[in-house]
Order: sequence, then structure tokens, then C-alpha cells
Amino acid sequence: MYIDKIIKKEVLVLITSILAILILLMGFSFSYFLSFDKGKDNIISIGDLNITFCTDESCKKNYSNFGQVIGTKNINGQSVVDNIYPYLNDLDALESNPYIFNIKNTGSLDSIITIKLKEDKDYIPSSDYLEYESITKLYSNNIKIGISNCNNTIDTENVIIKTFSDLEDDIILDNELIKSGEDNTYCLWTWLDENTPNSVSNTYFVANLDFKAEYKPTRINEENINN
Repeated sequence: MYIDKIIKKEVLVLITSILAILILLMGFSFSYFLSFDKGKDNIISIGDLNITFCTDESCKKNYSNFGQVIGTKNINGQSVVDNIYPYLNDLDALESNPYIFNIKNTGSLDSIITIKLKEDKDYIPSSDYLEYESITKLYSNNIKIGISNCNNTIDTENVIIKTFSDLEDDIILDNELIKSGEDNTYCLWTWLDENTPNSVSNTYFVANLDFKAEYKPTRINEENINN
């Protein structure tokens, strides 16, 4: 009987550990690519994430401005390239309208979020802009990326600023914890620095957002795996 109890206990621990590992593997990583210029739906569901691209008060009612669509604009129902502007300094750039999006964790586990900004190399300008070419061919060192947490208001003081050419694996924000049932809102800016030459005209920068989430194991799951 004693041996049977030990065996049953070991089997129970094994099953619990396997279930914990399966839960982690099932939700370990999921990602989705969404082009700024091609996304038509305001809310995208990816795994246990709901991503809202804020164009009005549906995202955060206390915002007074809502974002430019980075890289393109809509004219008479047609998506065309938009200008990316140079600024004398970062502070001036952050006074422009940011692109705003919200990520909500609808699952039962906390998630670690990674956000990437990837150039849309497949983008083809419309007929009126065929002479335009991607700005990254010559000026990737001049493209600045800024991102901040904007949960309560548009935050221009705690912005993480990077140069596009210096991004590692296109990552603009990493290891962001979003707990189960909670959400974060982010502001994103792109601009050109003060050293950008005048020859930058007739260029465009169209990018995609890539969201990746890894479930954070609970303490119980961690103990089961370690034992």
C-alpha cells in the first residue's frame, strides 16, 4: 500500500508537470504581422491578445488626438505614401501626433510582450508615386523611432528613442508584462533627424507592427517543472 501511494503520488506529480509544460508550449509564443497601410479592422484578436488601433475615443477617452497612420495616408479611398518629416530635435518630433494602439490580455495567464517594427519591403507605391523609393535604402541611419506607455495620457517625457538602423531584430519594445485581464496603451512616433539631407524628398517609410507574446508561467507551474 505504501509503495502504491508513492507510485500514485509520482504519477500525479508527473501528470501535473506534463500539463503545466503543455500549457506553456500551447501558448508559449504567438505573433502576427499587421501592416499599417493594410489593416482595415480597428480591433485584431491574436491568441489571448486584443489589439486595438486607436482612431477615435474607442481606445482611450481621455486622448485629444489620435494617430497618423505611419507610412501611408488615405486619399479618396486609396492608400498612398505619406511623408515622414525631419525635425530639429527629438522634443519637436514628439509634439506631432503619435500612432496609438492598445494591447489587452484576455487570457488567464500573464504575458510578456515583444513589439517589432518591420519595414514593409513588399509595399508598392500607387501610380502617382512610382518615382518614390524606400527611405531605408539611403537614410536608415536618419530614421528615429519613439515609443512610450500611454495608459493615462500621451507621454512625451518617458519615450524610448532608437534609430531604425540600430534596431536589433526590429525590436522597439521588449519584455513588457501585461497581466491577465489588463491592458496597456502605447504611443509610437517615427521621424527623421536633423542631419537628414534635402535629397530625402520623394522617399517613403512604410512599416509593419509585429506582436509576439510568451505566457509567463505561474509560481505553481514553475515549481512543478523544477521538481
